[in-house]
Amino acid sequence: MADDRTDADAVDAEPQVELKVTDHRSASALDDDLTEAAEKDDAPEAPADELEELKAEVAKLDARRQDVLNRLTRAQADFANYRRRTAEEAQEIVKFANQSFAFELLSVMDALERAFTSIPRELRLLTWIDGVALIQAQLHRVLETAGVTPIECRAGDPIDVSIHEVVLTEGDDATTVVSEMQRGYRMHDRVIRPALVKAGPEPADDESADPSPEDSSETE
Repeated sequence: MADDRTDADAVDAEPQVELKVTDHRSASALDDDLTEAAEKDDAPEAPADELEELKAEVAKLDARRQDVLNRLTRAQADFANYRRRTAEEAQEIVKFANQSFAFELLSVMDALERAFTSIPRELRLLTWIDGVALIQAQLHRVLETAGVTPIECRAGDPIDVSIHEVVLTEGDDATTVVSEMQRGYRMHDRVIRPALVKAGPEPADDESADPSPEDSSETE
């Protein structure tokens, strides 16, 4: 009986074991996590200098974008002007392609005009004269079709160096046309041959050519 009590007392004397749930990670890992969390909590916001640098970088990129856009706009404008000039030059070439040929025909026209002015009056009624006049008219039409027209030049017109070429002068103040010595021509809006003229002073008004009413009444 004594042995049974002894065993029971021994069982009662054994300490009770407490069960605890522990983290399987190592203590150093836990310390690292705690340290990282503390650093995140204590980390300051982005400094103002960094924000200013970002703003400056954005402004720099925006300025560069605007510069590229301006360059592209100028390039487009230059290309449009180039196309316009090229089209105008092509039209100009087509418009005056026959200028040299027309200029050579003018010498033929001059010869016909000189021939007609030198024909005696009694021969102008001959039939063959009419045939030559018809050829001259046809030549005029050919030149007009090519855009060649004579320059109007009358005695008393002021000298215009763009359409007149003075070959003779009369007097000191040669500012007006006295007579036309060779007809000038233009092709479209371009003078291909100026008119050869004789220049002289501006004609004075002839007062005696216009009698006054009193003189006319006395004559009556």
